[in-house]
Amino acid sequence: MGLARTSGFRTPPDEIRHLSGARSPCGVLTPAQEKQRHQLYGQAVHGMETRVADVRDPAAMFSALRWGMGELDRTLAETPAKVRATVACRAGCGWCCSVPVDVQAHEVFFAAEHIQKHFSPDALNAVIARTARHRAGMGKLNGEERSVLMQPCPLLDAGGSCTIYEGRPAICRSHHASDARVCAASAHPGDFERVHIPALKARMFAVMLGLDEAIESAGFDSRAYDFGSALHEALTNSLCLARWLRHQAAFPDACLADRAG
Repeated sequence: MGLARTSGFRTPPDEIRHLSGARSPCGVLTPAQEKQRHQLYGQAVHGMETRVADVRDPAAMFSALRWGMGELDRTLAETPAKVRATVACRAGCGWCCSVPVDVQAHEVFFAAEHIQKHFSPDALNAVIARTARHRAGMGKLNGEERSVLMQPCPLLDAGGSCTIYEGRPAICRSHHASDARVCAASAHPGDFERVHIPALKARMFAVMLGLDEAIESAGFDSRAYDFGSALHEALTNSLCLARWLRHQAAFPDACLADRAG
């Protein structure tokens, strides 16, 4: 991914929370790109802070999360056309959707709400069954074993497209590749790092990490979870959201991305 990490799509803690260091987590950037990266980060922090400061109910939180995901989509849309033209990602090219995906609780609840609102009862039950199988498999692995696993996301359809595209996690929205052939040939999660687009990744990560910072600073659970495992818990245990809104741990330790095993 171009970033040191324990597993999957997520930056390590020392790089996640502070963009003021001399070294960019996205490779060598021009001074103008660095300046814009800091501006995007600051705007995301401020915008989300004002929305979550006094959140007490799910409706207000989901409104804030929709704003945050919208900011990521807007950041991509406003990326210079020359940079966007290098993106090779297309519907159905879900090769990168086989790497371990580390998410924070707000990303899980955003995806769960999308599924509950837009999926039929049969489709919802199918997702629960697939995430249950995913969770059982992950439960047999330690963090190191999980970090090298290549396994399709339980939310991919038979054609390799994301079934929750509008509700996908921020971390999924923030990654793009320049060569689909390299993605298709990748046999290890780290292989995708070779085709990341530094100028675009810097912009997307700045917004994503700004949203993360604001939500964590407001007192919400900031632990990294395995997406499929935590999503299964969210879809089958309504108490998760209530705990999270009370600033408690959202999901069991068994759902953590980097657990002992």
